[in-house]
Amino acid sequence: MDIAYRNVIFDLFGTLIDDDGRAIRGARALLERLPPKSWAIVTSAPRAVAISLISKAELPDPTVLITGDDVRHNKPAPDGYRQAVMALDGSVNDALVIEDSVPGIAAAVAAGCDVVALQRGRDPAFARAATYVIGELHQLQIALQNDGSLVFHVE
Repeated sequence: MDIAYRNVIFDLFGTLIDDDGRAIRGARALLERLPPKSWAIVTSAPRAVAISLISKAELPDPTVLITGDDVRHNKPAPDGYRQAVMALDGSVNDALVIEDSVPGIAAAVAAGCDVVALQRGRDPAFARAATYVIGELHQLQIALQNDGSLVFHVE
């Protein structure tokens, strides 16, 4: 299945970084293929923790990083995702969120974004509110189109 968006917003912990602070398989390559102003990270973690995790996992620095320090209400409230969309000069209709948790999916849906839920071996019922469900991040492929849109291919 192919889906097109202008921006992509990632959760950090569990989506891009595993429990040991390492990059999840496919995370680095995926982020490196994206134009810097087309993606963001939204996390409930404090800014210092988020920056440390991104550095330790050797992931590219995001142009837009929204942390728990930047919002009034953390997930499942939509504040972080709405703020990220605004910082990317985008629209919720053109933003795809990649998430791995029930509160994160709820936050993205409440913000008005479509969501790809990462199942990661869990019962898919946790992701029933998501737009799409895939097993692992490395299954998501991205191609940049001439018009600047990102086409996501879900295996």
